Amino acid sequence: MTEAPGSRVQLPRLLDERSRPDFRDVYGTLLLHSLYLDVALTRIRLSTLDLSPRELERLRRIRLLLAEVNAVSLDAEAHGVLLRSDRQETLRSLTHLLATGVIEVRAAPLAGWAPDFSVFRGPAGPLAVLLGFHWFERPFPHRGPALASLHGPDEAGFALQRFEDLWTRGHDVGAAVLAVLERARPPAKPLETEGFQGPRALSDRG
Repeated sequence: MTEAPGSRVQLPRLLDERSRPDFRDVYGTLLLHSLYLDVALTRIRLSTLDLSPRELERLRRIRLLLAEVNAVSLDAEAHGVLLRSDRQETLRSLTHLLATGVIEVRAAPLAGWAPDFSVFRGPAGPLAVLLGFHWFERPFPHRGPALASLHGPDEAGFALQRFEDLWTRGHDVGAAVLAVLERARPPAKPLETEGFQGPRALSDRG
């Protein structure tokens, strides 16, 4: 067995809604050790995302592939985030990363995949892949069980190949998503916004 980068989590590892560290903590730890993130989601749930600027700032490129993109639903969720002070910073960070081109978003409604998955990559290549539910809520939103699995570099490399296949079949919806987030973006906090520089080398993408 190997260990997940920066943690004592043994790989492979099965996670459920009772796991400690839980899905949210494992995801955040992996982000801190990654330069690139590739995510395939059936749909994005803005109201449940809980990612800090610190966890996102090292990433040079995020590729987000969605099977379902509904502008009306996305707009409603984005405005709903404004009612939650604990999620506004995440919305602000995501908007910044989209505007600077760090986050790329494609829709692939005809591609299909199961389950959702995230591939984390460092400077030397794939680090880990998380398969299964991608829910960040605390407490967990239903009675469970909800299962996800964490695997190491070899499996992450295989998942990355499958992601590339899906990515080539998607079409760019980044501008549309950015427009929705821009309309709902909370007022800027000058000191915090200046402190969040985003990726340090936007031109160095993998």
